[in-house]
Amino acid sequence: MIWFILKLMLTRWLSMKRWNNFPRIEDVSHMDNVGYVLHIALFLSYLEEKNGKKVDREFLIKRIIFNSFSYLLISDINSWTREYIKQINENIFSQIEKIGYDFILSMDAPESIKNDIRDTLYNDSDKKLELLIISVAKKYAWLNECLVNHKIYSDIYEVPLDQINSFLYTKRSELKSLDLLLSSENYKRYLSHIRRLNHSMRWSGQTRIFPISVMSHLVVITFISYVLWKIENENGSNLDLKELMLKSIYHDIPEAITWDIITPTKKSVAWFEHVLEQVEIKMMDDYIFSYVDSDYKESVSSYMLKPFEWELWKIAKYADTFSALLEAKVERNYGWKNYSEIYRNIKKRVNKIELKSMDYMLKNVIDSFDEKIDDVHLTK
Repeated sequence: MIWFILKLMLTRWLSMKRWNNFPRIEDVSHMDNVGYVLHIALFLSYLEEKNGKKVDREFLIKRIIFNSFSYLLISDINSWTREYIKQINENIFSQIEKIGYDFILSMDAPESIKNDIRDTLYNDSDKKLELLIISVAKKYAWLNECLVNHKIYSDIYEVPLDQINSFLYTKRSELKSLDLLLSSENYKRYLSHIRRLNHSMRWSGQTRIFPISVMSHLVVITFISYVLWKIENENGSNLDLKELMLKSIYHDIPEAITWDIITPTKKSVAWFEHVLEQVEIKMMDDYIFSYVDSDYKESVSSYMLKPFEWELWKIAKYADTFSALLEAKVERNYGWKNYSEIYRNIKKRVNKIELKSMDYMLKNVIDSFDEKIDDVHLTK
């Protein structure tokens, strides 16, 4: 199951473009959207907590990622059509989603992971606030996608833009954080700069069959971090999942501002890496932290600027390295020979990681990536 999800993430999810039957001036992949929804939801959570509410951010992150799995299998129903289906018969769409989840959960994987996915998807009766935040975060992400394209194709995007604005207007009175966000141009600018990760591409010097943005990469490594955490804790560790996932989600935010400067360039001149660290801090202050409250900066800056310090951070770093290994493997398997050497070099680093969870990933994920995934038909 794990290999199946990850392979679809790094192939089909990257190929699925939002608003695909609309004329558009930017392409946003399904996974870019999931990553942006995560960041919006976490920012709304901060605003709710600042106003005295308690938000289960661990549930929030898991729910957004797990809920998106069904899109891997029912990708022929686009997001806007789904909304109309739900308006007419929400129950029947829930049945279709459940078939998708059941298909994924029928595959081989540690039972603890499958049980946690089921629990997160179906036992949500006490998560009213979290579900409202997720619903609003999705619509706010849609709003940003729609506004970009509406500037050129105003007549085509008139209906969805009106519907999104109407939804958000009605939810302002229910969700204080949404009202604060929509009332603050600075908060909007903060999230707009986070959205730049959609357009910051990894492997900037290499040709790709499946180009992946930094935003999509964050989704992949957050899921990998979750799997590593689950297996490590099953084997006696006591790692904090929420902290681990937050480190994974936030660690590449500076790349939205500085772009992804490759390691050979960083190491080309003595002390250049040190200078870049100072540049990163200054640019983050100018482009990110200047738009948010000082207590929010304090709560997230270590995730963004010092992502791989201390023991727990190693898991996020290992997830980051394993994601790079899978990205290189996908490109190599689809014919780009220049990734063969990249893959071998990363594999040597991964083989040195002494974790039971990484042993599992090497034995159960890497080889399975060579298998072909046919179209999945969800008929019984």
